[in-house]
Amino acid sequence: MRNRVAHVGYEAGTPFLNAAASVELRAQMDQQIDQQIEEWYASVPAAAHLEGKNVDSAYYKRHLIETAWRIRLLRVAESKALTEIAKRHPQAAQIWATYEQEEMLHDELFIDDLAKIGVSREEFLATEPYLSTKLLAGYFSYLLDHEGPLGVVAYSYLVEYVNVKLEPGKLVALKESIGEQKIGGQISHSHTDINDDHPGEVWAALRFLIRDEEDIDALRTYLREHQSILALYFKELYEDTLAATQTPVAETAAA
Repeated sequence: MRNRVAHVGYEAGTPFLNAAASVELRAQMDQQIDQQIEEWYASVPAAAHLEGKNVDSAYYKRHLIETAWRIRLLRVAESKALTEIAKRHPQAAQIWATYEQEEMLHDELFIDDLAKIGVSREEFLATEPYLSTKLLAGYFSYLLDHEGPLGVVAYSYLVEYVNVKLEPGKLVALKESIGEQKIGGQISHSHTDINDDHPGEVWAALRFLIRDEEDIDALRTYLREHQSILALYFKELYEDTLAATQTPVAETAAA
């Protein structure tokens, strides 16, 4: 009689990607993300604003609020992803659980920084997340229901790779524009990403989840789709803050 038990990861054997193939594919994905970063700076409004010397206070405040909300909303779906990953590959589940344990409460780091610029916890809680943030959380739920956990893990690789690459430079700029004493939470967050090698940790989970060439193609697509949704957020942030305070060119000329 056939054992009816399924979806517990016991069928997981030798990974589709051996060690050398994993290194090669990761380099290809990193190259894709580097290209996406270039496209980001070229197409997203005020993409480098937080790296400048004159950071708009409303933009900075809202970005901290939204970052904390993204962590709070996405950790729900990311926790659900652990179940789906465990059904597919127990080693990947163990890695993902460790990563989530390290990231789970990082919303508090950004809330702490909000307090340093006069934003109370009550004000944070009263601020509803942007539609773009809700759409990102909804996309995670769609992925888990209809495509599997690979796309959820792909998001973490994208943001961890970008954070480790760009965050140190941004923090140097924020120290000058905001003050080092006011960005302690963000410094701690970046310290964890870099020193715990979160990109490497997430990639290790991805390696076990990739089962064939179709999954590799899907990974490339997920990286592009996640960037598109994040771009919606930064456009929304720009329009809500910087664009709202700018005087239209026609009015300036008339004055």
